Amino acid sequence: MSVTLMEQETRQSPSVIAKQLQHNDALWQKITQTIKEKQPAFALTIARGSSDHAANFGRYLIETSCKMICASAAPSVWTLYDAKPKLDNALVIAISQSGKSPDICQALEYAKNHGAITLALVNDMDAPLAHIAEYAIDLCAGAEKAVAATKSYIASLVAMLHFCGHYTKDNQLLDALKTLPENLESNLNHNWQSAIDILSPAQSAMIVGRGLGYPIAQEAALKLKETATLHAEAFSSAEILHGPVALVKPEYPILLMPQQDATFEQNIKLAAHLKELGAHLLISAHSQTQKHFAPYTKHILPISEAAHPMLEPLANITAFYTMANKLSLARNCNPDQPQNLKKVTKTQ
Repeated sequence: MSVTLMEQETRQSPSVIAKQLQHNDALWQKITQTIKEKQPAFALTIARGSSDHAANFGRYLIETSCKMICASAAPSVWTLYDAKPKLDNALVIAISQSGKSPDICQALEYAKNHGAITLALVNDMDAPLAHIAEYAIDLCAGAEKAVAATKSYIASLVAMLHFCGHYTKDNQLLDALKTLPENLESNLNHNWQSAIDILSPAQSAMIVGRGLGYPIAQEAALKLKETATLHAEAFSSAEILHGPVALVKPEYPILLMPQQDATFEQNIKLAAHLKELGAHLLISAHSQTQKHFAPYTKHILPISEAAHPMLEPLANITAFYTMANKLSLARNCNPDQPQNLKKVTKTQ
């Protein structure tokens, strides 16, 4: 098979991010200043699929950095249950690659008509969702043809980081974002062959992260289902001990994707516990963190160190995407045409 669309689009991510950061910087400054002046009572995200994983990443950012309660909305609250939640002065953020799903559009329109501040992150500024929102941000990912989202997911993560950087006036984060395209480029070329060797014959797997890393684990698990027909479930490294750990048997494959922040020590302790249980443990780590996990696995998956801990999850998912593409082919799948799926999914 020639180079897949999934690989091509993943490799476009560094240039997409460079374009997005330049294109949206002044706009984010203006939008975040206006939103702060309105003093939103809380934040709410509306999304599905990979976009919902990006929204979950945004939730962690908003709650830890912006100090604002943030929740994930179920669109069926509006579309099927016809509920009327109070959204007075809430910040409602909709994320959609296509901007066309009827349920996302309906939920955001309700929010706008009932006193919410509405923001849409879209990859098509002519899409209905962009026209509904009070504020719309172009993800700048360009046309994405592969069914499995890659560059648009990374672009959504960066948009949330850009938002939080300006909202909190975090110059350290904003400066670090300028280095991100180069970091993503380096993460496209790491060797994760040991992950392919272990996951190729597997029937199921766990993907584990915590905090900002948990939405990355969610996305990785989805991609393994979509592109490699491998049943994979994502868990927080805290939640795994509240039941899912019962599934772990000798040689059970677990991919742990940590980042060097407040969750780091807990991920090290989990790695030690999973080794004791005999799990086939794969751990992503950069040169400064590999030594902490080396006692618990011989399968260290290399990533390049990011300029800020908040950017490390993006290093993880970028390296993961290139591996997932190869894994799909190794399992005799076509990552560009997952069975039973199409690019734009419209739900109600």
